[in-house]
Amino acid sequence: MRKFTNETAKKIMANETPVEAMLKQYPEYKDEVLRELGEIKKNTGSNVVQAIIDRYTASAKIANTKISKSGMNEATVNAFLPNIIKARFAIYLLEQLNIAVSAKTPDSNVRFNRWDGMLLQKLLFRKGFERKPVSLPLFRFFWRFIKDKKILMPLVGKKGIYCFYSKALIKELSALAQDRKCLEIAAGDGTLTRFLNEAGTTCTATDDYSWKHYIDYPAFVEKADAKTALVKYSPEVVLCSWPVPKNPYEKHVFRTDSVQLYIVIGTRNPLKTGDFDAYHDAGQFTMELSERLSALLVPPSEDKAVYLFRRKTAAQQ
Repeated sequence: MRKFTNETAKKIMANETPVEAMLKQYPEYKDEVLRELGEIKKNTGSNVVQAIIDRYTASAKIANTKISKSGMNEATVNAFLPNIIKARFAIYLLEQLNIAVSAKTPDSNVRFNRWDGMLLQKLLFRKGFERKPVSLPLFRFFWRFIKDKKILMPLVGKKGIYCFYSKALIKELSALAQDRKCLEIAAGDGTLTRFLNEAGTTCTATDDYSWKHYIDYPAFVEKADAKTALVKYSPEVVLCSWPVPKNPYEKHVFRTDSVQLYIVIGTRNPLKTGDFDAYHDAGQFTMELSERLSALLVPPSEDKAVYLFRRKTAAQQ
């Protein structure tokens, strides 16, 4: 059994130790998690993924409670801290493996026909995989002519792209941000921040670079985990697009006193995006699923969602 110092345990429990560092320090736990994740190869259904996430999350919560109540007792720390480490590994590795919980990823030889590829390139991208704000009228007109609609998102998902932002959505988000200090967490390639800045909203993009094997991070995306970025910038408005399900970072948004508005772009399905436990525990914030803003995401889907979390006024509390 590994032995952990109290200092090490406190840092891990507070999510202050980067997952990348822990993967190198505790390879035996990584191997254990990977063996269980291997079950996904046998069954790509969402139930398997959710079962794995739920098991590790529940185990971590129990471990955290046991250690805290023990007063950092050495035996208790050594017995239960591995469960917290493995839970962080599971979420991280699921993200890194880019597992699609709602559909099978197409084989590598699946491609758009020339017509579909040409239309979608013009509608969605500036060049290569560099996205552009999408014209909704043009998209809605041409989308009906795309033959293989179902393979679009699984294909671009390999590049860390899970939605496209319409010009109308960017305009609405800019209006919500107003002139307030704005921060994007888990920003990926920074597309959303880039669009907001082009629209006149000053926003800072940050990411912990955990997807560096999949995403080419531009220089303007600052390397910082969400907790660090929130402390550094004390933003009034925070955005996050496609947060990892049951992630360890969104809870810090609701604990940051400066935040007045948190905008989440994702889905209605807790299996796919977002820390819904943190959403429902955010007692100082109201939660709104904006159907109007959700309809401005591309391509159209009943599953896509834009959530607005507003800090409650004194009268609402």
